[in-house]
Amino acid sequence: MIMLILFCVYTFLVAMVDFKPIGPGGSEVGFATVNRFFQQHLAYNDLFYVLSKILGYVCFIIPGINVAVAIRDIIRKKNILKIGPDVLGSFVIYVLLGLAYILFEVVVLNYRPMLMDGELEASYPSSHSMLGMTVYLTAALQLNFRDRNRERRVRNQRILLALGILTVLTRFLSGVHWFTDILGGVLLGLTLVALYVPLVRAIGKLFYHDKKKKPVRRPQNGAGKGQGHGQGHARKPRPDRVEAEKANAATAANAAAAAHAASPAPAQKEEEALKAASPAKEKGKEAARAEEEKLAAAPEEKAKGAGPAPAGKEPAAADPAQEVKAEVQKTEAEITEPEATKAE
Repeated sequence: MIMLILFCVYTFLVAMVDFKPIGPGGSEVGFATVNRFFQQHLAYNDLFYVLSKILGYVCFIIPGINVAVAIRDIIRKKNILKIGPDVLGSFVIYVLLGLAYILFEVVVLNYRPMLMDGELEASYPSSHSMLGMTVYLTAALQLNFRDRNRERRVRNQRILLALGILTVLTRFLSGVHWFTDILGGVLLGLTLVALYVPLVRAIGKLFYHDKKKKPVRRPQNGAGKGQGHGQGHARKPRPDRVEAEKANAATAANAAAAAHAASPAPAQKEEEALKAASPAKEKGKEAARAEEEKLAAAPEEKAKGAGPAPAGKEPAAADPAQEVKAEVQKTEAEITEPEATKAE
């Protein structure tokens, strides 16, 4: 768009600024002072004229290659819409180039600085400059879509760029155009080249875009709305929350590992408790046996020292076995209670 505006503004200035009759037969030319300066220092050169014509003819090889590629695609795919978008884009550029040529053949802004076969010919813009810049540079851009070999592609693009510049220079040095004609042809050619890549992308979206909708995947964990009908999607966790959860889990695992390492195992605790309780239990059993022996010997000693019982009175029958049993149970209870407290 910028190049198009620039070309239009430049064309308007050529038609309006310093418009004087400096051409053959009194033909008027814009920017007369500038054009007269270059024309005085550049006379007609037959060698450059022939070279410019040869380079102009070579330009038509590239459209011929694109036509061959299009025919091949149609034969293979049996559908005219299956032609590559880069080829269709180049065809559109060629059509616009032809329309521009016809337009300025009808709307003549100035004539050549010399008669061609004894007649005046339209000179603005230079058709060879416009053709060389458009065709060669468009082909260079087209290689970006066709050639995947970077080294070969860059080499060919440099060759095409050199051919475009050489076409412009030989046409200018031939002396058959005004300087403003050459510059106008370059600007118009660059305008068409700038349209090529956006045009190819637009064609690709218009004719080659797959309009089929991709099937909706069902959530594997059954989360989301429309569960069981292929409409739900599992909600993806936020990355920051996932990282925070991972950090918390790692911290908790480290704390548990540290606590486990600091505290002895349950089996070790039980073993230590049993070892601590064993001496007390043995002491308790020895004390119970001593008490039992003492109580067993007490009735015999009492019977020896007391003698016979007074008449009329019978002593209460005491059961030494029951007393010994009660004393043993009491002693065992006193021993068991500390052991239970230590185990807890």
